Amino acid sequence: MKLVKRIAVIVIALALVTAAIVVGAKAWFKPEPTKVEALFESTVGLYPGSDVQILGVPVGHVTAVDPEGDLVRVSMEIDEDQEVGADTAAVIVAPTLVSDRFVQLTEPYDGGAKLASGDEIPRERTAVPVEIDDLYKSLNDVGKKLGPEGANKDGALADLLEVAAANLDGQGTNLNTMISEFSKATATLSKTDTDFFSTVTNLEKFNDMLVANDRTVGNVNQQFAAVTDYLADDRDDLTTAVTNLGDALVILDDFIRDNRGNLKSSVSQLVGPTKVLVNQKKSLEESVRLIPLVLQNYLKAYDPKSNTLQGRGNLNELTLWSKNGLDSRTSSDAPPNLLPGVGETR
Repeated sequence: MKLVKRIAVIVIALALVTAAIVVGAKAWFKPEPTKVEALFESTVGLYPGSDVQILGVPVGHVTAVDPEGDLVRVSMEIDEDQEVGADTAAVIVAPTLVSDRFVQLTEPYDGGAKLASGDEIPRERTAVPVEIDDLYKSLNDVGKKLGPEGANKDGALADLLEVAAANLDGQGTNLNTMISEFSKATATLSKTDTDFFSTVTNLEKFNDMLVANDRTVGNVNQQFAAVTDYLADDRDDLTTAVTNLGDALVILDDFIRDNRGNLKSSVSQLVGPTKVLVNQKKSLEESVRLIPLVLQNYLKAYDPKSNTLQGRGNLNELTLWSKNGLDSRTSSDAPPNLLPGVGETR
């Protein structure tokens, strides 16, 4: 019986020791929460115990709020199973005017460096909500700026409102039409946003081209400036020239009016010679083509020492011309017809 009691005591003792070891090991190896701090301008409505959230999900809590000079240091603990990006910002959020506020971390972890214990979020990466008192103060300042001691000191603002009221009196229909048309124009731009953005893109490319050719554009502007200066210096002469040109145009108009019949007759008489020239276009083209060759041969045949032309005749060619004279229009051996009637046998 005593042996059984001893064994039972030993088993119970071993069980207690094992349980103590398990609990101690679990407590020893349990991950600790991430402890970080952030500096804010103010912490109205933020207290120890306030939530720390990411994307609206609580991931920790505030442990301390301590003033530090012009700033407030907020200590936070983030749950051990939560990870936050190292570049996160901290924002104090006020859901309503009277509820407790919480700290929102803006950078969920998606790779890269992590926020670790001991890290501090600087003032540059924190923000606080606008207080209702600050809003009232801003409105009060605006009212003073527009009041009798500000913009309306000499009644300027009152005059502006009176003039605006007078100008807008009875213009309700026109204002309504203007707003409606503006709405339609906005809707049109919305439907053609692709073309609009394409235009903006092309303007950007054009601007980039101007930037790339800045020196050339500058030179062109300088040249335009030089031309403008030149015209400005000679504006009297230009004025005189334009005036004289106007007088000349008046004289020309009078001349045309007085000689309209003669001009019409002269133009009519030119129709015949013009038709002849058109009909002999090919012959004239051939003449223009051969005249330089004829002049060149003439210069080669001229002997400046004896002041004579030197040459020799080729009777075989004359015989060939005589033989083929009848079909000179189709024979490739016949001499070219420079003008109508030359080389032809009728």
